Amino acid sequence: MRALRDFNIPKIITDDMPVFMGLIGDLFPALDVPRKRDLENEAAIKRAALDLKLQPEDQFILKVVQFEELLAVRHSVFVIGNAGTGKTQLCKVLYRTYQNLKRKPVWADLNPKAVTNDELFGYINPATREWKDGLFSCIMRTRVTSNTTVPSGSYWTEILTRCG
Repeated sequence: MRALRDFNIPKIITDDMPVFMGLIGDLFPALDVPRKRDLENEAAIKRAALDLKLQPEDQFILKVVQFEELLAVRHSVFVIGNAGTGKTQLCKVLYRTYQNLKRKPVWADLNPKAVTNDELFGYINPATREWKDGLFSCIMRTRVTSNTTVPSGSYWTEILTRCG
């Protein structure tokens, strides 16, 4: 139940939370499992937020933790929201947290609305049948073939931000 709840909550918009929690309540009646917390990690995130001169509000720290949990199981995440909702700061705080913990994070910020789909993902030239890499392909290829040691797993992140 915890995995179902904790993995899906970061992906659900606020308006749909009561519906989702109602479904969880129907599937697992009278079962209230608290969120599994890593207090040391949360403290590191708070320190990173303070380093960036941000207020480490509990809700913001939770969003950073949820973002990190998504990156642990995905190689790419879209951070979507209205202007001024903290998307960029969320990424910066997690990046600074990894730097403070000496984890060598990798971050590529890309606004997919600024380019066409072909420019983003690449395409095959219809006349020559030759592949032309897009921005995403170039970023991924650069990460794979870089001479520097790139940490594996959740520390190797490609973050695609889309301003709302």
